[in-house]
Amino acid sequence: MKLWKSFIILTFAAITLAGAQDDEPAIPPRGGEGTINIDIQPVGSTIYLDAEEIGKSPIKDLKFRSGRHDLLVIDQEQELISTRFNVWPDSVNTFKGKTVMPFGNIEVTTTPGKCNIFLDGEQADYTNNGPLMLKNLDAGDHIIKAKCRGFRAKEALVNVPGEQTVKVHINARKR
Repeated sequence: MKLWKSFIILTFAAITLAGAQDDEPAIPPRGGEGTINIDIQPVGSTIYLDAEEIGKSPIKDLKFRSGRHDLLVIDQEQELISTRFNVWPDSVNTFKGKTVMPFGNIEVTTTPGKCNIFLDGEQADYTNNGPLMLKNLDAGDHIIKAKCRGFRAKEALVNVPGEQTVKVHINARKR
């Protein structure tokens, strides 16, 4: 019986130790060389590993020193991806990603058709019986306010995702 208990305890300890090792992040050894492939969509972004420019995406079959590296993707002077990238020696190491520019647009229409439009507290322009396009806004939340003659001012909170146009209609109420 003692032998059986010892076997169970040692087996449990081995499983626990193996599980603990699996949870720890693996760090590739330095001093070797691996092959890297970096596929960023859309193509043409500038790729850096540890602040060293390695080229424009896509990067194919480039030999690079092994180890843990900082991967940085820049396009149109915008830092779009910043992450860790492990290069294992004698292996093909691949990173795939898609970038989205952190700018978008808002298309504003109003009832009545002629209103002064404010973007985040600043006068942007006015609707003139047609849509008003507010372009190249930082992605995130913005407040759109419509002030229309003879109507109460009305606001809308608008979330702008990158590379998209959000359509907003503000229906002002009579005073």
